[in-house]
Amino acid sequence: MKEKMQQLLDEIKKNLIFLSNEVEHSIKQSIKAVMKQDKGLADQIISRDKEIDKMEVDNENKFLMLLALQQPVAIDLRFIVGGLKMNNDLERIGDHAVNIARTVGDLVGTPLIKPVEDLPEMSEMACKMLHDVVNAFIHQDAELARDVCQRDSIVDEFYVKMIQRTIDVLRKQNDKLDQGFAAARVARSLERVADLATNIGEDVVFMKEAKIIRHGLEE
Repeated sequence: MKEKMQQLLDEIKKNLIFLSNEVEHSIKQSIKAVMKQDKGLADQIISRDKEIDKMEVDNENKFLMLLALQQPVAIDLRFIVGGLKMNNDLERIGDHAVNIARTVGDLVGTPLIKPVEDLPEMSEMACKMLHDVVNAFIHQDAELARDVCQRDSIVDEFYVKMIQRTIDVLRKQNDKLDQGFAAARVARSLERVADLATNIGEDVVFMKEAKIIRHGLEE
């Protein structure tokens, strides 16, 4: 019975890693679509979201099967709780890739305003957080997970500054409102990706140490 449980745990871990790779790729491709104003690429990302949703549901079913059929000990139970939350957060990151891709239609055929040039850097920061927190999950590395959580404030500061730059541009060029709103929506989605990576980091600490660190708490 224990061997079967371990096999199921290993399968779930592999599936979560695969899902995380898919959503990270979708975020990067969505930013590429924005910068190149590539409507075809944006449509591919939107279409791919159904597959990501299916992966999330399949993973959830496996977690529930594990919970129903096995009798997990405390650390495995923490993995199930944390893994379920991580699975949901990854699907939400995929949704943000779709949100970004949908802004491409508002940008095609129009010159991009200067703050849009900051989006690839912000995307790289958020995706690095996601990539690192998945590694923290794989290796149950609470220290790396905490490091990812601390980086969230850096992305938040970048977001605030970018929004301010966008506002400054729109004050001088009010004919660029559509581009400005699109840039702000994309930046907001990237900021949320960083938030969700932080959520996963908090769950990794919980899985490894049984400590809740949300809101700056150590319990």
